[in-house]
Amino acid sequence: MILRKWEQLKQSIIQDRDNLDAYSLLKLLLDWTQEIKEVKDVQIQNLYKDYFSYYERLNIEEIFYTDNVVWYSLDEIIQYDIIQAKVDSPQWAIIHTRDIIFNLLVFKSDKDCPCCHDDNLRVFVDIDSEKLVFECDICLCVVDENNNKQNPEGKLVVPAPASLIKAKNITPSPI
Repeated sequence: MILRKWEQLKQSIIQDRDNLDAYSLLKLLLDWTQEIKEVKDVQIQNLYKDYFSYYERLNIEEIFYTDNVVWYSLDEIIQYDIIQAKVDSPQWAIIHTRDIIFNLLVFKSDKDCPCCHDDNLRVFVDIDSEKLVFECDICLCVVDENNNKQNPEGKLVVPAPASLIKAKNITPSPI
């Protein structure tokens, strides 16, 4: 059932490809997650809880970065992460969709990782302190605005709002 829903999503994206922008793709993916939420299967419900319930608590409109300069290629996401993706299990469909949503939603800065030097850092806000923190996708190093390493254990972080990113003049990672 999940694989059928994935194929339906994929076909919808293929049909609307010329009219899709990042926000409309994000909305399609989030709508798909809600379809998954309705599936009456314990394993699927657990996967939903593990991979998608996090997004329910977020204000997507506040987080989504809408400027023309982006840190990803929408064409590559559609072509390689959706159309050509080898999705052969319900678990992989769910995890893969979560990864695409994350890539579209969580701002990737032009700030180099001071730990591994292999990637640029994503921008989050520590819920308790409301301070910006930056995290590397590759090595999971977390630093503050001054590149001081942070211990993320026990801290809840959420994607930084676009308004804060703009106010701090954080520029996106080059594609």
